[in-house]
Amino acid sequence: MDLAQRFNSELPGINQMLKELKTQEALIKVQGLIPAERPAFDVSSPKAMGQSLNNAQGLMYLYRLNANVASEAGQWEKALEIQEKRAQAARAILGDLEKAQAPIAAQWKKVTQESSDFVAKNEPRKQELEAKIAAFKAELEEIKASKKKLSKKEVEEFNARGAQVQLDDQELAQIAAALPIHKQNLTNAPKVTKTLGENRKEVEGMIKAADEAVAKAKQAVIDQNDEITAFNTKQVMQKVKIVGKKNWVDAVLRTPENITKLGTPQNQAAFLNRMLVLDPGNAGAQKALDNLKAGKEAFVKEAKPAKKGSSKKK
Repeated sequence: MDLAQRFNSELPGINQMLKELKTQEALIKVQGLIPAERPAFDVSSPKAMGQSLNNAQGLMYLYRLNANVASEAGQWEKALEIQEKRAQAARAILGDLEKAQAPIAAQWKKVTQESSDFVAKNEPRKQELEAKIAAFKAELEEIKASKKKLSKKEVEEFNARGAQVQLDDQELAQIAAALPIHKQNLTNAPKVTKTLGENRKEVEGMIKAADEAVAKAKQAVIDQNDEITAFNTKQVMQKVKIVGKKNWVDAVLRTPENITKLGTPQNQAAFLNRMLVLDPGNAGAQKALDNLKAGKEAFVKEAKPAKKGSSKKK
């Protein structure tokens, strides 16, 4: 099973874990899917090359999934690290690809040159030999038809030419056999070049996607840090004691709509997980998350237990 197949096989189960708010289990699961070393490129055949590209793309999918799950677990910084590893791996894959394709490109460059030279030289030679052999055969038929008696010298000269024509015929046969092969090489060469270019383009696409994911993950962390810093600055000006990021988290949680507007329990849980990363042990965030895991609304109001009536002693 290649890595793309592994991704496709495992994705439904991981998505189900996330839907059931089993984020930590999903994170452990997806981390175990990424191989310790990136797969090597096999260029022994077009099929093997396709398999290698599938593996490379599968590795990118697994990194992306790992980052997404880490993000849902509230670990945005970890998600950023994973995306950076993804980008590094994509660049390493391009290096692997270029190293694997370089001998193929060099070989086909040589083949193209040799076949071009062969066709350029032997296409005219083929026509020349065909004309020469045809002329000799026509002359032979003419002699036979005229029943002209040749002198001894003419016979010797004609036989010598005949011997040369036999050699010419052998050369023509060799050229005729080789020309289609060389012409096919010239037909195939651009196809090979195109395939090699498409392979490179595919991996460059992996790099571009990874770089964009890094930028997005980095910006999310920066934007949130900036928001917290701005909030804390205002709090300091109001003489409020700042306790890390707790003040901001508490302020966010005081307005339940900040969480409920996110829609699905999965989205709300992901945000609450982030709150718990920013302020570990935050009681409000933990309670809301526990409610979601219990199938309740995040900020459901629990009914207070009724007070027991006091009975007077008689």
